[in-house]
Amino acid sequence: MENTVSLLDIAESPWQQVLDRVRSECKDFFGAVILDALGYEGMCNGYALLTVPDELRENWVNSHYGDLLRKSFTAVFGSEFVDYRIRQIAPSDPIPEIKLTMPVIPRPEKKKAEVKRPKQPLALYARYTFENFVEGECNSTAFRACQAVAENPGDPALNPLFVYGESGLGKTHLLQSIAAKIQKSRPEASIVYCHAYDFLRDATAMASALHNKTGNVRELAEKFRERYELCDVLLLDDVQLLEKGLWTQDRLAILIKHLRAEGKQVVISCDRHPNLFRVVDTDNESRGSSRSSIPSISKKLLAPLASCVAVGIDEPDLATRMNLISKKSEDLPFAKGDREEICRYLSMQPRKNVRLIEGLLNFLGAMNMFCKADLNLNGVKRLVAPSEHGGHVELTAKNIIEAVAMDYRVEVCELSSKRQAAAISMPRKVAMFLCRELTTDSLQNIGAMFCRDYATVIAAINSLKKQMETDASLARRVQDIRYMLEA
Repeated sequence: MENTVSLLDIAESPWQQVLDRVRSECKDFFGAVILDALGYEGMCNGYALLTVPDELRENWVNSHYGDLLRKSFTAVFGSEFVDYRIRQIAPSDPIPEIKLTMPVIPRPEKKKAEVKRPKQPLALYARYTFENFVEGECNSTAFRACQAVAENPGDPALNPLFVYGESGLGKTHLLQSIAAKIQKSRPEASIVYCHAYDFLRDATAMASALHNKTGNVRELAEKFRERYELCDVLLLDDVQLLEKGLWTQDRLAILIKHLRAEGKQVVISCDRHPNLFRVVDTDNESRGSSRSSIPSISKKLLAPLASCVAVGIDEPDLATRMNLISKKSEDLPFAKGDREEICRYLSMQPRKNVRLIEGLLNFLGAMNMFCKADLNLNGVKRLVAPSEHGGHVELTAKNIIEAVAMDYRVEVCELSSKRQAAAISMPRKVAMFLCRELTTDSLQNIGAMFCRDYATVIAAINSLKKQMETDASLARRVQDIRYMLEA
């Protein structure tokens, strides 16, 4: 009961210190509202266990306060802190401090002694499944490879599988989807999904105890063997974070070879292809010579990865962005008649990863929830419009002409030439039309940009309007260029 009492005494608790630090750097109204709903259950194996009442707040905390929380926890707990984890609880649920003390006493040490291959507890995001993954041209190969692994784990043709791509593109989603699918179809399978830091911690603890001759080395080695060597499926996320743990990399290389020889599945994710690492020979590398701007990988670890199947994930293309925004905005109260156009408008601006898209949608949801902002097309445009020093960035005729020329793949100078070919006259009409719609320039000034008089500009604009009335694809293209400029 001592643990329970200390948790309930929050007046001077470490959590209160963490919360005070976060609040001191949180200057906005939304942050204060979000933090009010953030709960704390305690520490478990170095992880701070936090709770939120809904997915919106979970996403908001992760995207806006993740680094600040880690910094504050580290300042209060020191090296004891590894990372934080968030789970959702219903707002009406009681604060579950006591739950931490109840399951700790009867937990499964006895079962581990009885069962030769203990089943590993899995901490997965419920929404990270194949059904919720948005497939597109940018990730299709990786998606299908992961599906194949989940359907037939251990297949030599896809073992080990190496999924690479920059942060926020869906690597964790795919790895957890594999775990969820195998867990459902093969409940008896022993699955280990872990972050690279977890593996680094476990391997380093065993190595440190062995080197310093402290602690129970045999017990640590047995725990490592039970967790990693006896599993049926190993899913290791963000392996690039093992960069400075070269001994741990060598230990991972041995583990991969062992699991592969036993017909067990290994899936690894990383932020780059294995060929983009600097190879280090750990037998000959001196401590002082390992400094480089290029991340390092041990020669021993590269060996099993060289023969793996490496599948990449790229930045989401336009079609994928549209599908992502449509799927992830299903719960947002967009105006019914504007939903499709809003999704199209939001997808026009290139965004490097899924997290940026989620952050944008979370922002719109927060503005609707807290400020009662209307989420119709015009309202969304106002909320996401670019600003500079608090003011709207005004479009110029030059910006519009350059955007149209890029979309139609013609030179800017050709739009002001005397050429009347369809490949030039159509983008010229579109540029004139958008200059008239999006700027305050007079017809004379617009004509001057194209070396035409104002009567020619009027005729071109009227001609384009008539064409758009009968040509839906042309109207769609002009509207998309307009969305791109407004975004």
